[in-house]
Amino acid sequence: MNHLRNIEPIKEILFQYGNHLHASRIERLFYRKIPVYFEKGSFIIKTIENRFELKEVLKLRYQVFHKEYRKKKFPFGIDVESLDSIADHLVIIDKESEKIVGTYRLICSEFSNIFYSQSEFAIQGFFELPGVKLELSRACIHKDFRKGVVMNLLWRGLMKYLGDVKAKYLFGCSSIKTMDPMEVALVVNHFRSEGQLLNAIEAHPLPIFEMARLGVSFAEGALAVSKPVEDMIPPLLQSYLKAGAKLAPVPALDRDFKCVDFFTVLDIESLTRIYERRYRQD
Repeated sequence: MNHLRNIEPIKEILFQYGNHLHASRIERLFYRKIPVYFEKGSFIIKTIENRFELKEVLKLRYQVFHKEYRKKKFPFGIDVESLDSIADHLVIIDKESEKIVGTYRLICSEFSNIFYSQSEFAIQGFFELPGVKLELSRACIHKDFRKGVVMNLLWRGLMKYLGDVKAKYLFGCSSIKTMDPMEVALVVNHFRSEGQLLNAIEAHPLPIFEMARLGVSFAEGALAVSKPVEDMIPPLLQSYLKAGAKLAPVPALDRDFKCVDFFTVLDIESLTRIYERRYRQD
């Protein structure tokens, strides 16, 4: 067992070496598609403009997704995907530290026909719907800035971007940190009772991500789960649901991050009045 533990750091170093080589290619291909820029208090909200800002985004994502959530130890890691070059990256910059403290990856159907959600879900019917579609992914905020103001500013930047591309749909994968079949059943039944599941759009996990492999029955009750269902729904997903988002009835199993992902769709026209007032009035 000690031998295996000694191998893990070496594997991570080699993996990150490959990541940095990959990132150098991604960064050369990247360009900003839609300019967004405004300031609010001690923050700047913008879409990044160059490879140096993209590198900072990749570092922040590694800090949150890999060091914080997956307990990785490598100090100079990055989180990079091929989709990063075709995306815009909305960020929040703390003026005092001049550091990027929050980010959203935005992939618009005006610039791409490849999306992250397709790696987990069969959603061809969704793409056949008329209208511009904008995928949200890789959303993260530095742990020292997880306050309502930062999330609100990201939403303001997002609403600006939506208006510029004239998007009809927001979509993406929303994660819940559990792989327990009974907890997943409880959450799905809660979404069903709240009328928050997709009916008109067919979306189901690809075979390798199917929860059925764990023997999950979503019709079952979840009496063995003592945790309140609201406590299992992260704030980001709660904000989508408050804005009128709908979820696919069956989530995908993400083994790497030990969670389940729900395909999530928000018709812009269904945004609730409170979000209309809060984010579009400016």
